[in-house]
Amino acid sequence: MIPYEGPINILLVDDHPDNLLTLEAVLGDFNYNLVKCLSGEEALRCLLKDDFAVIVLDVQMPGMDGFETARLIKAREKTKEIPIIFITATSKESEHFYTGYSVGAIDYMLKPFVPQILRTKIEGFVNLYISNKKLQLQTELLHQKTRELEKMNKELMRTAYKLSKAEAQARIIRETSIDTMITFDDDGVIMTVNPALERMFGFDEQEVLGKPITMLIPSLASIDYEARANGSAGDSSGGELMEVIPVRKDGTSFFAKIQIGKAIVDNERIFACTISDITEQKQFEERLMAAKEAAEIAARAKTDFLAMVSHEIRTPMNGVIGMTALMLETEMTEEQREYAEIIGKSGEALLSVINDILDYSKIESGKMELEEVPFQLSSCVGETFDLFMAKSKKRNLEMTYTIDPQLEIPIVSDVTKLRQVLINLVGNAVKFTSEGSVHLDAKLLNDYGCSMDVEISVQDTGVGIPEEKLPLLFQPFSQLDSSMSRKYGGTGLGLAICKNLIELMGGTIRVETEQNKGANFIFTIRVKRLLASINEDSSDEARLPDEPLSFSDFLAAMEETAAGDQQPYGESGSRLLEAGGDLAMQPSSFAYGHTDYRADNRCYGGFEMIAGESDDAAQILVAEDNEVNQKLAIRMLEKLGYKADVAENGQEVLNRLKKRRYGVILMDIQMPVMDGLEATRLICDQVPEELRPHIIAMTANVLPGDREKCLAAGMSDFISKPIRLDKLRTLLQEYLFSPAAAQTHQTVR
Repeated sequence: MIPYEGPINILLVDDHPDNLLTLEAVLGDFNYNLVKCLSGEEALRCLLKDDFAVIVLDVQMPGMDGFETARLIKAREKTKEIPIIFITATSKESEHFYTGYSVGAIDYMLKPFVPQILRTKIEGFVNLYISNKKLQLQTELLHQKTRELEKMNKELMRTAYKLSKAEAQARIIRETSIDTMITFDDDGVIMTVNPALERMFGFDEQEVLGKPITMLIPSLASIDYEARANGSAGDSSGGELMEVIPVRKDGTSFFAKIQIGKAIVDNERIFACTISDITEQKQFEERLMAAKEAAEIAARAKTDFLAMVSHEIRTPMNGVIGMTALMLETEMTEEQREYAEIIGKSGEALLSVINDILDYSKIESGKMELEEVPFQLSSCVGETFDLFMAKSKKRNLEMTYTIDPQLEIPIVSDVTKLRQVLINLVGNAVKFTSEGSVHLDAKLLNDYGCSMDVEISVQDTGVGIPEEKLPLLFQPFSQLDSSMSRKYGGTGLGLAICKNLIELMGGTIRVETEQNKGANFIFTIRVKRLLASINEDSSDEARLPDEPLSFSDFLAAMEETAAGDQQPYGESGSRLLEAGGDLAMQPSSFAYGHTDYRADNRCYGGFEMIAGESDDAAQILVAEDNEVNQKLAIRMLEKLGYKADVAENGQEVLNRLKKRRYGVILMDIQMPVMDGLEATRLICDQVPEELRPHIIAMTANVLPGDREKCLAAGMSDFISKPIRLDKLRTLLQEYLFSPAAAQTHQTVR
């Protein structure tokens, strides 16, 4: 292994000189070059000049704090692999832990810290740095030797054609000294060797002359080396590099690459074999594979951690938001209503932060996919504006939008992701505009026949964006004001998510702004035209499929309910109901014939059909182990006019299904005894499809792939926690009122 003799630089960043002196005292007895910086800006300048083995970074610093500094370091190709250790005395331990790891830190320590622990961690990262440098030097040297060898081989083979037999042997032995060179005749008998043979194999020259080449390279006995030799008659290509396992004098073997050349001198064929020891290269490849496997394990651990955090946060959030919504529909004093509204809005704010982080994680992992459906652009824009009408009225903001007449047609794209982009951009415009107006304009940019480019701009008269902030605008976790006293909240992920979603939809986004005069966000997307030929067998014009009520209706209804309106839908909800038809609020009765059936050689009967039960029999089974979420689900279903039974785990679900029939099962995923996925698989295996209840996943697991896992297990649909009343209503209407349609829906999905 080549030794590494370069400097070992450690970057220490803290705005307090005393803290830097403390770190220097802890690490001073090591042979490190300690570079001290008092700010993030100074640290970035140092990173432009030198390489560093590890960075020790304070969190709270004036100007650019530690998190922003770390993000910039990780965004640069040259510095993104440098380990970062955060050291801070902040009291917001859990919040900063999460933020520190999300910006790419490898470790996080609280002041006061134990010096020996820090020394040990630094020493570990330095050892990794030195090992990496040694591997780089070894790889460069190996490549250099390989290039030199190939160049020399080609030159030797060209010369061998022109020289006599004696001259060819002399030149091969004389000029090839890096690796072992052997010449042998047509019978495989060794004729000459170079001095490198003794170093590589341990044989003297006289011990191998006249012996078969297979004594050194046994695998040549089964290889047609003449056909693979460089310079073969009728073959214009170079000789192949072959991996073999030669044998030394002491019986040990090693990895090597050989290249065989052939020359014809005085009508006699002479073969020359170059042997390169690649043992160190193989060891490097093994270490590289081990590092790759370790990285994959770390990635899986990160995904598992996100899944656990998502589930543990969203489960209680379901109870907070759901119970608050139900509480707002009860009679309360003004003071109680005010407190309940604050709880609801705080829960929604926290849920928004959680969703932003999970969305960015989903995009970052590359698992975000488009779900293209037909829709009207004007409906999507109008629904978005409905969300912000109440807030804009309080500020006396004028909110308007215009749609190009050429876009008043059904188009095909991912309406959910487009709505998410519009909600973010319009929401930002309203948030940063205290007076004036917000205007959206959508126009046709390019028409390609089957597809179109649509340009949408969202312009406001708000505070604008400082020019120096523009380069960071679409970076994750970046904000216009990241100080502790900032006026506007948020995670700083919204625009980063928008940019990724827009690029996923085949477009770009840019901004035109002037500080204190507003901002204009302009983005394009590629959409498809809904061709009339899709419905050419129908006498009616092409119709859009009925869209389920979106979460925006629930939010609008919540705002109006909180203001004292007792109608279940606000203006936006009423508008969608009128457009979508009359959706009945009360469940209609449905029945199954009394049937015994067999599956997996087991007889299942005794399902007393709902037609033979009392009118108040439960049509729905809720599988949920959390007591709060059980109560919430029951209350929501009662609000919708349904009765439901409760099962605390998957085994209890199976037991209940043996006693009676249900139309729908709302199935949690993580439950004791038997989880929801296993219970669903058993139901699908044991119950015939025509008699099987519709199983809807009701879970806090919302990471990439969770929905696909549920559908693959046999579930009909998926609803994430916190549960929205309107979404629950839509799913139950779909699967209880129209069994045939629900069956088709399940098949299509």
